[in-house]
This record gives sequence, structure tokens and C-alpha cells, in this order.
Amino acid sequence: TSNIVSNAFTASSAPSTARIVVFQENVDSITINTDLIASISRDGGTTFTTATLSDSGYVTGSSGQRILHGTATISGQPSGTSMRWKLALANNASKIHGVSLQWK
Repeated sequence: TSNIVSNAFTASSAPSTARIVVFQENVDSITINTDLIASISRDGGTTFTTATLSDSGYVTGSSGQRILHGTATISGQPSGTSMRWKLALANNASKIHGVSLQWK
């Protein structure tokens, strides 16, 4: 498993929920939430909560980049405003084209 962890983003106050969007492309067949796991932290990466990803389909057409999205309740984490996302990739079967993180 390899992990990709973002730099920290500063929230104006401690958020209770977060939403992640991942632009992903299959190199080989994968199972989301098994071969690709997304998680979110509000305490600078000390504590992460997994976001269950859903597949919203392809950016265009029926192949190429997919839009995966998920939300996580992060109110149970230690309070903080240092936001990070993490992707755990179980194999080399995915290309990651971009990640977006929102919180409230």
C-alpha cells in the first residue's frame, strides 16, 4: 500500500464534516473503498477518518477519469483546523489526477 497525503489547509474554525472528491483513472480494475481508500483529518494528520467513496461516473464519455466522492464526520477527532486528506492505494492500478477537499 502506498499513501498520498496532502499538505495542510487551514480551516477558519474546527469543522465537523468534510467532503472529498477524487479524479481517478483505472490502470487495472480496482474496487473503491478497498483498493483506494480516502480519509480526512482536521488535526494535521494525527487522526484520520475514512470517507466512504461513491462513483459519480466518468468526467466525459464512458472511459478515462472517474469522479469519486465521499463525506466523513470528523467531529469525533481532536479539535483542530489543520485539514489534510489521505489516499491509501493498495496497488498500482490507479492514476490520481486531482483531489478536492471541502469542510464545514
